[in-house]
Amino acid sequence: MNEQEYMKITGGIDERYVAEYENYSARRVINLRKRIGIGIAVAAAVALMIPAGVFAFTQLTHRDNVSIYYGEEGVRLIEESMLADGYTVDNGKIRLTLDVQMCDGNFAHGVYTLTALTEDAKEHIKQSNTRLVYADNGEPVDRLGFGLGSEGSVGDAMGEDEWTITFTCPLFDTRIDRSRPIKVEFYEYVETGVINKDFSREIVEDDTYYKGLYFNLLTEANVPVKKLRSANGTEIMLAPYGVSRVDKNMKDSEINLMFATLKSFKVITADRERIVLFDFSHPNGQGTDANDSFVYSGSSGEGYYTIEFGTYIKLDNIIGVEINGVKYMAE
Repeated sequence: MNEQEYMKITGGIDERYVAEYENYSARRVINLRKRIGIGIAVAAAVALMIPAGVFAFTQLTHRDNVSIYYGEEGVRLIEESMLADGYTVDNGKIRLTLDVQMCDGNFAHGVYTLTALTEDAKEHIKQSNTRLVYADNGEPVDRLGFGLGSEGSVGDAMGEDEWTITFTCPLFDTRIDRSRPIKVEFYEYVETGVINKDFSREIVEDDTYYKGLYFNLLTEANVPVKKLRSANGTEIMLAPYGVSRVDKNMKDSEINLMFATLKSFKVITADRERIVLFDFSHPNGQGTDANDSFVYSGSSGEGYYTIEFGTYIKLDNIIGVEINGVKYMAE
């Protein structure tokens, strides 16, 4: 892939339509609109880390749409890593396809596609919401309405009769019992026509178009991970698609400060080369604006976050990362 072709791909990640969904929990999502774009140097480095030979792979069902989120190189590596899920279920109105689901042990992350099978279902796929329930008895994971953090859809990934959406879900939230299997169910909010005493319109959850649509949430790591540590002992988890941190002693104010001042992010290879993902401490700027990063934050006192790269890279030759000049190295 030449530079022009690669920039054409990453350039398509500028416009994002954020899926709005009802969420009554105290969980907060910081800057839910855009992802980090990966520069040409990273694409070249990834190519160098791919061993020669013919790969066995699983084909992504909605490959073109998924590539909007991960880039062509990222999609190829996802397929070669056998991470294309392909789980599909439909109810005659809407088809759900789980294109890919990945987990680093701290967060579940992936892409799913909703396809309208009837003319009237086209408008309903744009109204989707999600909830987490325990698979053993259907009990809500959180009775206040805990759902996925949905990042929405970009450009051509949002068509007239098909919508490909990315999601991220924290697994260390105190409301989640990871010892029990968890399902992600779909529904939409509809008005009943009833006017409440306070003159507001009654709105209820409705699964007329989503009945029977669900997938099982992955709660155990299915990708290679590396634990990285800074000089002061702070630990973060590196996965092929991003980094995450879980520290119950970390406060929201610390997370906010971290990302309010997020200026540079680099990966460090075994030969000590620093590959810039983005760097706005550089006079001319490299990569993308720090405000384009995707940051997922827990409620006060939960202490978890993730930064996602917007692609998939092989970890074989990566020994650390550098965030705002602070190195986190593998032990």
